[in-house]
Amino acid sequence: MGEKKIKTSKIDYFFKGLLLIVVLVVSVLITFETYYWNKVYPGIRVAQFEVGGKSVSEVEKFLQSKAVSMGLLSFRWGVNQWQFAADEIGVKYDNLKTTQDLMAMGRSGSFRNDLVTKARALINGINLNPKAGWNGAALSEKLSVLALMIDIPAREPGVEFSSTGSGVLVHAGEDGLMVDQKTLRTRIETSIQTFSEKEIAVPIVEIKPKLSENQAERARVMAEKIRGKKIQVNEEQGELKLEISDEQVLSWIDLSSGGWEKSAIEDWVAQLAQTVDKPPQNATFRFLGTGKVEEFKPAKEGRVLKRATLATLMINSLNRLLGQSEPVVVDLEFTKSEPEVVNDEVNSLGIKELLGKGESWYSGSITNRIFNLKKAADAIGGFLVPPGETFSFNGAVGEVSSDTGYKQAYIIKEGKTILGDGGGVCQVSSTLFRAVLAAGLPIEARTAHAYRVHYYEEKYQPGFDATVFQPAPDFKFKNDTPAYVLIQTVYDEKAKYLSFEIYGTSDGRKAEMSKARIWEVTAPPPDLYQDDPNLPVGKVVQTEHAAWGAKVAFDWKVTRGEEVLQERTFYSNYKSWQAVYLRGTKPL
Repeated sequence: MGEKKIKTSKIDYFFKGLLLIVVLVVSVLITFETYYWNKVYPGIRVAQFEVGGKSVSEVEKFLQSKAVSMGLLSFRWGVNQWQFAADEIGVKYDNLKTTQDLMAMGRSGSFRNDLVTKARALINGINLNPKAGWNGAALSEKLSVLALMIDIPAREPGVEFSSTGSGVLVHAGEDGLMVDQKTLRTRIETSIQTFSEKEIAVPIVEIKPKLSENQAERARVMAEKIRGKKIQVNEEQGELKLEISDEQVLSWIDLSSGGWEKSAIEDWVAQLAQTVDKPPQNATFRFLGTGKVEEFKPAKEGRVLKRATLATLMINSLNRLLGQSEPVVVDLEFTKSEPEVVNDEVNSLGIKELLGKGESWYSGSITNRIFNLKKAADAIGGFLVPPGETFSFNGAVGEVSSDTGYKQAYIIKEGKTILGDGGGVCQVSSTLFRAVLAAGLPIEARTAHAYRVHYYEEKYQPGFDATVFQPAPDFKFKNDTPAYVLIQTVYDEKAKYLSFEIYGTSDGRKAEMSKARIWEVTAPPPDLYQDDPNLPVGKVVQTEHAAWGAKVAFDWKVTRGEEVLQERTFYSNYKSWQAVYLRGTKPL
């Protein structure tokens, strides 16, 4: 019995002690919570400043004092100092929100989470940055102004040929300084968020473009090797011949490595591609039903410059240039791109391919002559000639007079240079004559001019012209192909260029023309001056250039396999022609 009483007493003591501990802990917690009722829990900081135990009003007062102390931001670089007001970049502190966040720590409503937060705060402390905002654009502007007062631009290294021809000049470059604006922005933002009143050290980045003596000497040697040398860039169809000078090559030297600036070469290739790339052209065809086509565009394949290939070729060519005296030739390479719509898909008249093309140039023409030329060219542009039919130039163009909209330009009539309706139309007929020759279509009527005209011999031999006048002479040709033929007009006003392209279905014929034969050449008469009452006194205008007289002939042959379709010789008997000047007589 005695042993049982002893054991019962020990158990009672244990539970009584445990109950006492619980009561004490609860009392302490109640006392703790009572004391910190409406106060920040201990160990909690704002911007590393202890605010535990402060009431809401005390925290707000503390935050307000810190915000006031941040009224000026100070900067230092060496012995230089700058300041600007926080208001200038729109700094604002949300003290109410910061206070609410501080008070909410340890009061989330979850007993376990709140207990952990309080324990962390007591043991290690918990820091909270104040809620603050600023105007990012205004801050960037301030940083730019600050940088302007500090930045020292570096002088980039360079190499150039001496203007006196005495050699090569190498500029090693000079070091510079630059504000590290990204790091400075971070330091300012940290200062604002931590209530730091310390001066902010302006971070500086050194720019070191300066060449070493070895690099400078290597650049000089490279420049000497390319001096006076060139690279020839050719396009495969001969449309482009570009010469790259030694000055351009000089700019591609990588001064630091002694090689070539690949990025600079790639930029040059990209610029060249914008010039030589050609997108594919889809065929279009709109037939008016009146014997003319409103719109026709033949299908044309496009091309894209192989940029990476050219960049590699250029670098290889530059290396070759260092070791040879003759120019280096680089051929451009392209990738073809096909049109989505081809000629066969847009019409049923057999307008499929180019049969022939004629060209002429009219640089130096007066405004009215160009107007007449374009008006007549537009009249026959888009004209369809059915199989077996004969095309008449005069019939297609119609009456050429002021009544039909043609303007006066200088013409030759009865041995004099006078203003007459339609000057310039003969250039249209001559250009069409050349296109028909190239297409190999039978020519039924052609008359040469009475004298040689410089417009018709620009980039052409003499004898390839055809004059027209209403009602005669006329220029005529026949369509002896199995399909329609289309006359297409092409202008280039900037180049003063006119072209006719004849489209249809090829039956395999080929046209050949010999070189012009010239004989019985006669000198032009003396210059002729004629009075013109339409020009002011003292003004002289040359309307005709002196032309040598001559007899000219060329042979034309059209074949299809072994069969000869056309074979004839075109003769022209040009009389000599004097230079004509109009001398103004109109009183001023």
